[in-house]
Amino acid sequence: MSLVGVAVLGAIREGGSIVLGGLFLLIALFALRGIVVELRIVQAAPGIESIERTELFWTAGAIMLGGFVTFVLVVEGQLTPVVAASLTGLSAVVVRRQLAVPAYCGAFVGMTSPTLFPTYWQGLVAAVLAVAVFLLANPVFHGVGGKLGTTAFVGAALTVLGTQTWFLSDPLPAASTAGLVVLCSVVAAVATFVLHDRSSFEPVSASGTVGILGGLALPWLFPAVGELLAAAVYGASFAGMSDSTRIPDERWMALAGFAVGLILVYSAPYLGGSGGKLGTIAFVSCLAVYGLLESLHRVLTKTQIERLSRRDIS
Repeated sequence: MSLVGVAVLGAIREGGSIVLGGLFLLIALFALRGIVVELRIVQAAPGIESIERTELFWTAGAIMLGGFVTFVLVVEGQLTPVVAASLTGLSAVVVRRQLAVPAYCGAFVGMTSPTLFPTYWQGLVAAVLAVAVFLLANPVFHGVGGKLGTTAFVGAALTVLGTQTWFLSDPLPAASTAGLVVLCSVVAAVATFVLHDRSSFEPVSASGTVGILGGLALPWLFPAVGELLAAAVYGASFAGMSDSTRIPDERWMALAGFAVGLILVYSAPYLGGSGGKLGTIAFVSCLAVYGLLESLHRVLTKTQIERLSRRDIS
């Protein structure tokens, strides 16, 4: 919600557009609707099973290792955060598929800018916090794209708030660049969704594949704005990781990708450099689409019931 809030601020204060600010508020409202629906599902569910100690150990280890490997690839290997995190996720799928999800979560922590985490100790603290959030949030929001990034964002952002450093800030991109960002986001979200929903790709593999292709190709094709476009592609790929029980088809996924692109553009001046920011943008976008779908379903169902009540079915 804070990320949508800064997007509202960016749209009105930096972009001078009250209309876009209102659109982001609408996105926030539908995202809150999605949270309310999830709360009702959790309340109606049976008791939550506790995680076994062995599974907890391996999950925590995978998150911390994923964060460490990604951070090393960025700092020592001089790779872009998008390429580094994509490589970490794809490697985790190959090495130990069962731990690919927590390792990918850790990779998002490792995407944090070295300016914010000048030593490895800050990265370790952020990873430990991400482990706690990952375990606590395990029973909820299954299949909502961006959940892993949001988990990483909480850990990274809380760590930054506890240091003397502060988040980075980028200027709003030009209108033509913003259009490219939104277009890339839509294409990447749909492509990732199709890869894992209609083929043998798992969500981590689908996102990592789209991310590494975008991370390598776009800076070469568009030298001036390629890194921003690569970030848009990667962020939208997290939305594309959503399960079809949450976002049913490509049309609605395109809408989620559209929201990812817009929020990415207008949140650029705020909370920059933090790992997991892209995933959080994807998460709120998917929640908004999910909340919209649930609202439409409720209205349509109520309408059908009202029509039935007026019919003579004797």
